Amino acid sequence: MNSKIYGTVCFISVLLILSILQVVPDLAIADDHKTNKKNYKRYENSKERHDYDDHNRRQVKKDDEGNETTGQTAAWLLAAANLTVAFSILIKGASRFLPLDPQTKSSFKSFNRFQKKHLMRFHYVLNPVALCIAFFHFLLSYCRSSPLPEWGLILVTGMVFLGLILKFKVSPKGMLKFVYRLHTTSVTSLIMILLLVVGHLLVD
Repeated sequence: MNSKIYGTVCFISVLLILSILQVVPDLAIADDHKTNKKNYKRYENSKERHDYDDHNRRQVKKDDEGNETTGQTAAWLLAAANLTVAFSILIKGASRFLPLDPQTKSSFKSFNRFQKKHLMRFHYVLNPVALCIAFFHFLLSYCRSSPLPEWGLILVTGMVFLGLILKFKVSPKGMLKFVYRLHTTSVTSLIMILLLVVGHLLVD
């Protein structure tokens, strides 16, 4: 190949290479600018979604708090209404599991009869009142965090109705014994308390 032609080809090749190197960075910068715009848009969209989700979480948190006045009133009424039941369970448990002498056990039984005689009237009155207030608390509250409080309310409703059946003896005689066992078993009461307490802790 002629040296003049070879030199011309080399010169043109170098010019082409320089031109390409000059254009490519511009394209890269332009692409980077577009990418930055896309990244910025993605960032803005992500930020908006985060703000929206955070607002929803705050709203759910606010709604989960519900009407605290009715909730606390129902809780205190339930505690007062079932104080006699708590006393009875503690006394029976102490008499059964603690090494007590017969005289002490007899004193415990006498106290249990005494407290039932004077406190059971509140048990029958305050439980239905507490159930009504708890129902209003349920209507005034909005909870998506946990269904446990609702299950606890259902169990409280069942227990109250079982107590009313025993009180007024509206069930057939063959069913009264079963209703009594279901109403007085400590397992049912424990499940009810756990549902209410754990459910409200999850909500809080």
